[in-house]
Amino acid sequence: MVTAVSTSIATGSAAEATGSLARATRDQLGKVSPQLVVVFASTAQPLGAMAAGLAAEFPDAVLLGASTAGEFTERGDVKGAAALFALAGDFRIHAGMGTGLKANAEAAVAEALGGLPAHVDGYPHRTAILLLDPLAGNGEEATLIAASLLGTDVRLAGGAAGDDLHMSQTHVACGARAASDAVVIALIFSTSPLGVGVCHGHTALSRPLRVTRAEGNVVSELEGRPAWQVWLEETRARALEAGIDVSTLSKDAEGSYLLRYEAGLASGPRDLKIRAPLARNADDSISFACGIEQGSVIRITESAPERQIESAREAARRAFAQLDGKKAAGALVFDCICRNLILGAQFSAAVRGMSEELGGVPIAGFETYGEIALDAGDMSGFHNTTSVVLAFPEGHLDGAASGPKPLPPAEACLDGAASGPKPPPPVES
Repeated sequence: MVTAVSTSIATGSAAEATGSLARATRDQLGKVSPQLVVVFASTAQPLGAMAAGLAAEFPDAVLLGASTAGEFTERGDVKGAAALFALAGDFRIHAGMGTGLKANAEAAVAEALGGLPAHVDGYPHRTAILLLDPLAGNGEEATLIAASLLGTDVRLAGGAAGDDLHMSQTHVACGARAASDAVVIALIFSTSPLGVGVCHGHTALSRPLRVTRAEGNVVSELEGRPAWQVWLEETRARALEAGIDVSTLSKDAEGSYLLRYEAGLASGPRDLKIRAPLARNADDSISFACGIEQGSVIRITESAPERQIESAREAARRAFAQLDGKKAAGALVFDCICRNLILGAQFSAAVRGMSEELGGVPIAGFETYGEIALDAGDMSGFHNTTSVVLAFPEGHLDGAASGPKPLPPAEACLDGAASGPKPPPPVES
């Protein structure tokens, strides 16, 4: 069976966007009905209304959704819009939602997985999409719990919902229902493996720094000294090369400075998981986008815009390499809002680059408050300032599939040559 993917984006009210997206999906898919519909909606199109409307438009499809900090398709990125990804093909898809994520991550994940089949005959490959409310504060825990409950042969991809940087309330959706403080998990059963690629494009700048005092997402001390003071000392010389004098840094400029020099959390001999510092507090502690444990070791990192663009392409190449020799039909992308803030107007080039690396296929995604990519044996699957690409293969090829190949470390994704299809001409925006 041929895999068909459609992508679309719309502005206006929730009702207007729902109608526009539904029409575009039917125009692109023709007589084929989607099995999976994923909607990414800004605060201008409340997710609850979008989910209810699209569930009515596509009653036979599994519907997932997340509120966002930005939306995009292969044609470029938009703010204040809703983007839609629809998939038809030889897949079996089941999904569930769990609530109470903040109080009990394990119970919420178990609720989301309750009633989902462990296996489907004739569909040996399993991939999970995980969407969650990051303001509940348990993104890392939920990811690891889901991986443990699903088993070692299930790869996870997904993202943390956004709310246009209001940092007030985010939502996820399953079917017609949308909720905060919740997690949504969809299991995709397929006859051949899906591809997952992850890459962040950052390189270590500082020496290793031990977190000597932290609570939740607030790091108070590094190497026994106020975190902000250490941050400035370790980045001062490199910042001066870029024309930034940290001694004259204004309060308003601190946020963008921190996003220029983010944290790389050591999680192995070579692995770095990017953690986004968001703000300096009055006591010179630093608040992060997710929790950082006391006693952990970080290195301050940096990344130039051109490296961010190349890392987005590399994430797509890595996903393509997982497709076991098949061409890509389309992809879902989970890309951090921090990358958009770093790249600015160049973010559209990164989006188009991901499509090109997959052969010019349709893609749709959203700008997240955290990204999820976890392979068997990984100890951490929650990322910041990272591109995660979930690629869907075209229909069957002769011969048996050999199974998914392990994901490379996210921090190493720009090292060495990578294979992938030759990019076609750029997609017009």
